[in-house]
Amino acid sequence: MKILLCFFFLLGTTMAKSINIVHFNIKELDSTKIKTLSPPLKEVKKILKAHKPDLVFFNEIQYDSPGVPNAQYTTKGENLAKLNKLLDLNLNNSSFYPANTGKEAKKNSQGEYNVNPNAPGARELADQVNFGTFPYQYSSGVITKFKIIKESVISTLKWKSFNPKIDLTKFTGADGSKLPNDMELFDKNFLDTLIEVDGKKIHIITLHTVPAYHFGNKKSPNYLRNRDQLRFLEWYLTGKTDIDVNLNSITPIQGESFIAAGDWNVGFKTDNPGASVMQNILNKTNPWIKQSEMNFTNEGNGYGPKPFRLMLDYLVTSNDLKIKRGKIIHPNFERIELGCGSQVKDKEKEAMVKVKYEDNGKTCYALIHQEYIDFKTASDHYPIFAEVEI
Repeated sequence: MKILLCFFFLLGTTMAKSINIVHFNIKELDSTKIKTLSPPLKEVKKILKAHKPDLVFFNEIQYDSPGVPNAQYTTKGENLAKLNKLLDLNLNNSSFYPANTGKEAKKNSQGEYNVNPNAPGARELADQVNFGTFPYQYSSGVITKFKIIKESVISTLKWKSFNPKIDLTKFTGADGSKLPNDMELFDKNFLDTLIEVDGKKIHIITLHTVPAYHFGNKKSPNYLRNRDQLRFLEWYLTGKTDIDVNLNSITPIQGESFIAAGDWNVGFKTDNPGASVMQNILNKTNPWIKQSEMNFTNEGNGYGPKPFRLMLDYLVTSNDLKIKRGKIIHPNFERIELGCGSQVKDKEKEAMVKVKYEDNGKTCYALIHQEYIDFKTASDHYPIFAEVEI
């Protein structure tokens, strides 16, 4: 009898299925870039192929719409399928809906939308409520090999409907304009894609929150909007957050299986309002790595030796799912400093590439690995990976 029980126990463990998941925020991936396999997609493909994903969360992809950014573009909602093909992912099921971002953006004097948000005059033409310089700019999507049973997208929920106590009168847009009292909670959207893996239903939750940063506008609502978007995520996943929520049209999924990921745009160790909510989410759910290993997923300042680093991207699951492996996919950061100005030394090392950066007005040089260049070309965010046992 003991032998039979042992046999059935071993049989049960071998039948468990593991799936590979990657979340990747690819910086400002608009329709003009989703044409051919050129940078940054060439580098993105290399990174993703190495991790053989069964499901990929994408952030910052333009939901394509006719006439955006100009008359040359005529497709509608095909960018994620194009991306799947270009990256050779072979994941044929997808969820992809337009973000609120840029819905109210205006065209420039050439009758086109500004693709570059830093172009002269672009910010004056941007959407003052949901940001963005062209419609549906920072949309999110999911590609997977698993069957999709149902999709629920939340984009029109009003901020005051979720949190009636929020006082929007003290905030303004970047141009100083008053914000509408009926502005949306989500500057992008909130997507729940129900998939089936070997008969088990799992909610795939996609969210890209507003940054917990003001971008020069001291009256920005961003900090509290980030907090309340994360409160909604916490409530939707667990049924509770630190405010009372009364939304008759939306039902939280507590008790059901889920995998949630995205650029949630706040460091959980910071003093931003959303940080404590982010900490609650990590404590209530099953994070893809230990909190002590959550160092940085965003990196700026070019190739200098002291880059500016932030922890912004996260992946969590319901507690019934097991994380077998998890990591932030960082490149090799080894470097050899060559000096600045006239002090540059001649050094070579196999498999390393010479790059330059500015430091206190001087042009400096260093040797770094091609892998680091590939990651920096792909995005200013590093992808995160989890192998989840179902």
